[in-house]
Amino acid sequence: MSFIDARELDRTDPIESDVCIVGGGAAGLTLARDLLAQGRHVAVVESGGRTFDPKNQKLYAGRNIGLSSYPLSQARVRMLGGSTTRWAAQCRMMERLDFERRDWIADSGWPFGLDELRPFYARAAATCQLSGFDVDAPEALPPDTLALDHRDLRRVKFWFGHPTDFGEIFGPAVAEHPNGTICLHANATEIELDEGAGAVRAIRTRTAAGRTLRFTARHYVLACGGVENPRLMLASRETLTNGVGNGYDLVGRYFMDHPYITTGYLEPADPALADGHHVIRTFKRVGWEQQFHSGFTLSEAAQQREGLSGAVAYFIRRLASETTPDYYFRGIRARNRLRDAWRFRTSADVAVGRDVAIMLSDLVGVTRTLAKRAVEIVRPRRLMALRTVVETTPRADSRVLLDREVDALGQPRAMVDWRVSQSDRRGLDHLRRTLARAFEQQGLGRMVDDWSLKDDGWPPSTEGGRHHMGTTRMSTTPRGGVVDPDGRVHGLANLYVTGSSVFPTGSYVNPTLTIVALAHRLGDHLDTVLGRP
Repeated sequence: MSFIDARELDRTDPIESDVCIVGGGAAGLTLARDLLAQGRHVAVVESGGRTFDPKNQKLYAGRNIGLSSYPLSQARVRMLGGSTTRWAAQCRMMERLDFERRDWIADSGWPFGLDELRPFYARAAATCQLSGFDVDAPEALPPDTLALDHRDLRRVKFWFGHPTDFGEIFGPAVAEHPNGTICLHANATEIELDEGAGAVRAIRTRTAAGRTLRFTARHYVLACGGVENPRLMLASRETLTNGVGNGYDLVGRYFMDHPYITTGYLEPADPALADGHHVIRTFKRVGWEQQFHSGFTLSEAAQQREGLSGAVAYFIRRLASETTPDYYFRGIRARNRLRDAWRFRTSADVAVGRDVAIMLSDLVGVTRTLAKRAVEIVRPRRLMALRTVVETTPRADSRVLLDREVDALGQPRAMVDWRVSQSDRRGLDHLRRTLARAFEQQGLGRMVDDWSLKDDGWPPSTEGGRHHMGTTRMSTTPRGGVVDPDGRVHGLANLYVTGSSVFPTGSYVNPTLTIVALAHRLGDHLDTVLGRP
């Protein structure tokens, strides 16, 4: 087959396949490749095209009504390849404890453990093109990597891909396969159920010009992310008043993201410490130059003893001005939102007038900070900034909802009410204090930080990681989640969900490697369910 453009199709009959996948990002294209290799007929429904389109990107616009985070239109990319078209490809497996029920974290625990996912992690590493990844020796680091001797600290390893743009690398192979179809510019607007509401009978799509298409298959998979998966399920109300798969009001709930926080910097006792694999050194336009880096996280014993959620800290070479609280207060944040709106060429969910007013109200601070940066561009002064990432524990009141406002297709926009428990900061506090003591006690340097807090109880530098997780969580029973351990929506015979929206808990780890591992696992499951081709 080949790429087809929904805007140019004029047909009333449905596009048929064995499996219809909604979403052509990391999860969708991984699954499509596996199913095609198994001899299946696959149709991928993709809202975007092969290049970035600002008008299409505006369909992602929505509202953040909870904890401050990136505007929704800037937190994802609506084109073939999804957010892999812009990611840094930072990857790591989740850990044994992440999958287990933790008595001190409500609603924690996956339906299976790390051993179940381990072989799929190995396949995912190859898909993400991680050089030197070893599923059996995940922490193998060279001897020049900084180590700290403390019972509550553990050294961990992150890999970087090339990075891999799934749309560019895998999209053509899927589209050009004899059994493969990728339909571009096809916006999924409804999941049609059969008369008994026990199975899906079609996915209905619409183009910006109003042209409609239907896709029919034996099985359907939603693979469009932690916001769009629940948005589509909640908006599909022709058959059910409360949305598809939402019998227990769980679709959209348990939304999680990773708070990223710059908590200061290290003044190393030896300047040579500023080098080595424990510091992320160079960011290029095409991705990280390094193949891997290390960080420090809390030991399992410390988490269990203190009742803490996970957190990790690592060093990244940053301009000195970017390590100060001034860089993260209101005026500069408003300036950054306006900059990103221009960069993404969409301001649909950015309050431009408000942000301009905020900048003007803090014009002295903005000017001072930008002047420092201008000087640093000419004479760079880079520090070992300490960047921390926090695991946020699942909360039912943290959720994706439908707004009253609709997009250009007439679909309700997403509204994200991100809520984070104050107890989640305890893991960050413990890690930060332990690191500072360990560096000083071992004569390695002094940690310099500013621990001022905003009204919401979090440091000014706190920002979401754009890692949307948990909104169609996995569980063994319908009362505990939206999908079963295989990813099938409870109560529906042929609808599956894959991606980070099925995560019951999110760890502190970047989600993409786990997303790809789950997609490989689902591919094997669907091959069994479908039977002999």
